[in-house]
Amino acid sequence: MLQAIRAFSHVASVASFTTAAQELNLVTSQVSRAIADLETHLNIRLLHRTTRHVALTEAGERYLSHCEVILKHLEQAEAEALGVSAEPSGTLRIGVSASFDRHHLPGLISGYLERFPQVSVSVTLVQQIQETMLGHHDVVLLCSSEPPVPGISSECLGAMSSILCASPVYLARYGVPKTPYDLKQHRCIDLACDASSGEWQFEGPLGHEAFSVGHTVLLSDLCDVLKDSILAGLGVGPLPLRVGMQELRAESVVRVLPEYRVNTRNVHVVYSSPLPLDKKIRTWVEYLQEVLPQRLASDEAAFAPLAAASAGNGMSANDIQN
Repeated sequence: MLQAIRAFSHVASVASFTTAAQELNLVTSQVSRAIADLETHLNIRLLHRTTRHVALTEAGERYLSHCEVILKHLEQAEAEALGVSAEPSGTLRIGVSASFDRHHLPGLISGYLERFPQVSVSVTLVQQIQETMLGHHDVVLLCSSEPPVPGISSECLGAMSSILCASPVYLARYGVPKTPYDLKQHRCIDLACDASSGEWQFEGPLGHEAFSVGHTVLLSDLCDVLKDSILAGLGVGPLPLRVGMQELRAESVVRVLPEYRVNTRNVHVVYSSPLPLDKKIRTWVEYLQEVLPQRLASDEAAFAPLAAASAGNGMSANDIQN
C-alpha cells in the first residue's frame, strides 16, 4: 500500500508515469499496475489518463492531500529513528495569505534562519485557505476577521491593524470624509480574497460601525498594488499599519477618518502536521509565538503618537490643497 501511495504521489507531482517510474527506480508498468491496484482497492478513479496527459480527478486531489501528509510523517519518523534530525532541516514551505502584512516576513525569516541555519525557506502567496492546499505548504500565515477553517490546526499570534488612507491629491479633489457613511461618495480600494472584503469595520465616537463598500474602483490581493494605487490618488483604502506609518511620516498619504479605528484582524499560523512530529514546523510556530506578538505591539506603540496627531488635525480639503 505504501509503495502504491508513493507511486501515486510521484505521478501526481510530475504528471507522468514514465518520469515517476524513473525517479522511483521502477519500470513504467510497475507504477501503472500499483496505481491501478490502488484505485481498485479504493473503488475510485484517482487519475485521468490519456496518451499525452495525466491529471488528478477530484477524488484524486482529496486523496493526494492525505497521502502527502502520510508520506511526510513517515519520512520524519524514519529520520528520527535514524537519529539524523537533532536539528530542524530541509525546506520550510510557508504560504502567506494576501491579507497578511508581508513587510514582517523578511525580519521573521531572517531571525528564524539565524537560529536554525540548516533550514531553507520557500514563500508563496495563497488565495484561499483550504485543507487540500495545506498539502502544498507546511504552514500558512493568515490574517482575517474570520477564524480559520474548522478542523485545521492553528495558533492565534495576535492582531494586525490597518490605517485608512488617501493621497492629498485625492482628498483635495474629492473632499474629506468625516464619518464612515461619507465613504459612500468616495472611490474605494480594497484587499481581495479576504473574508472582510467589501465591508469595513470601525470603532469610533459612536462605538462600532460597519461600512459596506459601494464604489470599489480596485480590488487586489497584491499589497504593493494597493499602496501604489492609493499614493497615485486612485481612492481611499486600508494600508497595513507598518506600511501606513511609513507613508504618513513621508506625508505621501493622509489618514482618513482619524477619529475612527479600523478593526484589527487576527493573525493565525495554520498547519496540517501535528507539531511534535516535524521539527522545522514546530520550531517555526514556536518562534512566531515568541517574536511576532512583540513586533505587532511595537508597531502599535510607534503608531500611538501618529494616531494622536492625526486625530487632532481636523484637516479640510482646503488645508490639504494648501
